[in-house]
Amino acid sequence: MSTDREQYNQFWEEKWDTNTIFWDFGKMQIALKELIGGNKFHIPKGNCIVPGCGHGYDAIYFAQQGYKTVGLDVSISAKKAAEELAAKSNVPSGNLEFVTADFYTYEPPSSLFQVAYDYTFLSTVKPKDRELWGQKYADIISPGGYLITLIYPIDFGSSNDGPPFQLNIEMCHTALDKNFTLEYEDRDPAKEPPRETSCIMAVWKRK
Repeated sequence: MSTDREQYNQFWEEKWDTNTIFWDFGKMQIALKELIGGNKFHIPKGNCIVPGCGHGYDAIYFAQQGYKTVGLDVSISAKKAAEELAAKSNVPSGNLEFVTADFYTYEPPSSLFQVAYDYTFLSTVKPKDRELWGQKYADIISPGGYLITLIYPIDFGSSNDGPPFQLNIEMCHTALDKNFTLEYEDRDPAKEPPRETSCIMAVWKRK
């Protein structure tokens, strides 16, 4: 791992260790619940990964819906918080595991993933690393599998000075089109307080 990556990962561990996680609003996003639970787009059951999972709200939801899920985060403190929350949640046995690892060096333990979910993780990725971000998803998602991206923030943040970095769907196309096709796009997905600013729900299929 490069020194740059080590410093960046340490930055996130310090945020979690000191509980300065201002971006955490204590729940999953309703847009994901409506996509999966509301059958807006059919995502077949399979192995699922949620990078930058933090407290694990989304990873827990996927596991509850029947996906065998890995919640990934670089922070040991985040993993501990996620495991504590999962222990109080109704998660089927064997459906959920939290792992402390760097996304870019992480290797699936057995088979590739059929589903991945990215919400706010991309907003932490430096612009120079977005191509690596897209390639890593291509490396760990099996052909025919799906990458779900809830693209946020769009209305705020900086294009060059973050995190969070301001995002748009064109950035995702640039990073993903080599290995994925856009199958579903909702430019006004459901929102609820306290996070009601613009976002885009997009589902990409691995070629």
